[in-house]
Formats: sequence, structure tokens, C-alpha cells
Amino acid sequence: MERQDVTSGERPVVSMDLMDGKIRLEWKTSLLKRALDYEIEKCVGCSLCLPCPWEAITLGPVAEAAAGRIEGAPLVNVDPELCTFCGLCDSACVFRAFDASYEGEDAVNEFNRIDGTHRIDDEKCAPCLLCAKVCPTESLNVDINVSKKKELVKYEGEESAEGKIRVDEDKCSYCGLCELLCPEAITIYWSETAEPPDFRPAVAIRINEDECDYCGLCEKICPDEAIEVECTKSTPRQIGEIEITGKLHHNNETCVKCSLCAVVCPFEALEVTKPFSGEVIVKNLEKCDPTGCNNCFNICPVKAIYPTGTVEKIAINDDNCFYCGACEHSCPYDVLEVRREGYNVEQLELARKWEKARGLFFDAVVGKEPAPSGFYERDIVVKISEKRRVQIKEEHAWDSVDGMRAKAMKAAQRLKDLLNGDPRLQLQLEKGRVEKVVERFNEAQE
Repeated sequence: MERQDVTSGERPVVSMDLMDGKIRLEWKTSLLKRALDYEIEKCVGCSLCLPCPWEAITLGPVAEAAAGRIEGAPLVNVDPELCTFCGLCDSACVFRAFDASYEGEDAVNEFNRIDGTHRIDDEKCAPCLLCAKVCPTESLNVDINVSKKKELVKYEGEESAEGKIRVDEDKCSYCGLCELLCPEAITIYWSETAEPPDFRPAVAIRINEDECDYCGLCEKICPDEAIEVECTKSTPRQIGEIEITGKLHHNNETCVKCSLCAVVCPFEALEVTKPFSGEVIVKNLEKCDPTGCNNCFNICPVKAIYPTGTVEKIAINDDNCFYCGACEHSCPYDVLEVRREGYNVEQLELARKWEKARGLFFDAVVGKEPAPSGFYERDIVVKISEKRRVQIKEEHAWDSVDGMRAKAMKAAQRLKDLLNGDPRLQLQLEKGRVEKVVERFNEAQE
């Protein structure tokens, strides 16, 4: 940047625009540009960003949106006059609805953030279709190839077999492997969505016994021991070994680590740590009307809350609830209270020493009281000392022509020239990084 492009002491220009479903806030000077993008569709109206220390974020019409009375409205409001573009909201939002950036670089690349973990054990994973079918955020997809039954069973003469086959649908998890193996004889009736409390992705499985030759391969491939096959009579035949190949793919950017995939996996191939621990308290149950109000069911991003059809009215599935708070703010009757007890933090190598302040914000997100002196507390010790008498020799008096004043003025002029010639050094001084300025000044003196 040229010297003439830098304006000393300029006030930042703050703006807010709506573009492509995003609200963009910008803070701009001639030397630095900060931005905060808020993606409306990703926001569920939870309370993770509300402990903003600058009180720049407030809730929008969450209950109205959950009831379907409003569509496309921002569920939180960001005040550009109060926002400091610190990125705290970004590092607490597990839905990635916020994206803070400095000079075009993602701010959270250098900050710790609240996040869960998701690990796939490829040795245990079959793979199958189940986790991808139940994932509420569509963060899992699978490439899979299963040997076909018709290619594995070879008859020496006429194809003929008799027997029995039984499927226990109470045991069946609907992983889909049997249908991939033998689509001629096995049909799974898939659902469009997997609903709580059991999150089964299908409603039924049926066997066409006219096409079944009771080879037993479906029984062998089933991880749930839900299929029993008995072959009572068959012409001579050779039955090969089943081969399953493929890979499960995970999108960390859209995954909220609800752990539902790990709960349903029949192979125990998934290990998930939730971003938060806590509980949901049901209170004022007499006010709850799950037949007329579906706000909490509609807004829950992982379908962890559902109607029971009993006197309890509603239930929360703790296996996949991660206590974001959206249900609490969507309820018009104050029936729900979300209590967060702890959080999981992704430690980044570039995190700075002053991340203690960010930790205090994370504590506030889970309801812990902030330090009495505020988020950015410092330990300050004041010592009283006696005044020193300063004796100045006459020949070095401040007002003398050849004394300290002349030397100080020369040093000040050299420092001014150094700063004017290097805008980045001037920025360091404005940010209070005096040690770098002194170091460069001393080098110039030498």
C-alpha cells in the first residue's frame, strides 16, 4: 500500500448488506477489513450466540418461524453499531451460520471453537446405508458395492430349492445390505425421513419367496441377526463369499455431531462426541399442547424432541440432543428449559495466549457466571513508591541548544520518518504492539 493511501486516525466505515441469503456486516479502514457473514438458512434460532459480550446479538421471531407464520426471516439480529467483529459468535455456532473473516481469511482458523468430534472406524464400517439414511443434516453419504446373490450361487443342474425364511422386523435396523445383495427377493420400503424415537429409515421389509432359493446369504450378511433361513431341499450348488466394498464419507462443515449415526450403527463403527452436555427440563406441562402446537418439533435440527401420545405429551431423546436451545426459544408457553453443563472445544494450533478471554465467553454459553471484572480481566498490581529526585546537569538541560531537547527532537523526527515510510509499522503502533516499533527503530539507528 502506498503512503498516500493511508489515512491516519480515520474512523472505520461500517456497513450491512443482504446478498444471496446472507447478511454481511463489514468494518473497513484503509489498512484493515473485517467481515461477518450471517447465513439465514443455517440458523435455527438457538441461543449459542446470545452471550455476546457487546450485546450486539438479539433473538428474532423464532416462535413465529417455528409455527410457519414467517418464512425466510433472520432468527437472530446483529446490530452493526455494537458488533466488534470479534468472531465469538462464529466460534460458538455449531451450525456454521456465522463466518467471521479478517482480510478475507477465516477468523476461526486462528481461534478455538466449540465443536464435537466425529470419527469413522473404516475397519468396522461395512459400509451400509443406515447412517446416511438417518442423518438429519445429510452430512453422511456412502459409496457401496455388494456382491450380487445371482453371481454368488451357482447350480450344477436345474435350479431348485425349498425351505423357509423369516425376518424379525423388531431386530432389523434397515441397514439395506440384504436388499443390495438380493434385490430380486428382498424389498425394503424406505421412508422419506427417519422419525424419533427409533429413527428407523424404513417402514417394512418383505420377502418374495417365489424368487428366494434359501441360499442363506442374506442371513450371513445381516448385522442384526434379524434373518433366519432354513433350506430343506436343493439341487447341487456352490455358494460363494460375499464381498462388500465402498467408503462412508463425512462432511464436517454441515455435521453438528448429534451422535445419532453412532447410536444406530449396527457395526459400532462410529464414535461421536457432542459439542455440549446438558439436559432439557420440561416445565409448565399443563400449558403444552402438542396436538395444536408443533413449534419445538418443527425447529429441532436433529429431531430430538417428539410427541409421545401419552400423559407426558412430549419427550426428549438424550441420545442425539446436544442442547442448542432452539426448542426453548420456539415454545410460546415457556414449557422447555435447556441447561447446558459443559462444552467440547476444538483446540487449534494457531490459538493465541489471550484465548482465555474466549474461554470465558464459552463458559457464558453454558451458563457459567462471568468474572466480576468482565470478560477481559487482567491482574493489575499497584505499588506505592517514593518520589525520586531527578537532578539534571546544566549542560544537558532540556532547554539547552545542544542538550536533551535537540536529541529528543531528532529521535522523534527519525521515528516519524520511519512510520511514514512503513504503513504496516504504523498499524503495529496503533494496535499497541510497541515492542515491534522499538525493534525496528533500533535497527534503523544502527
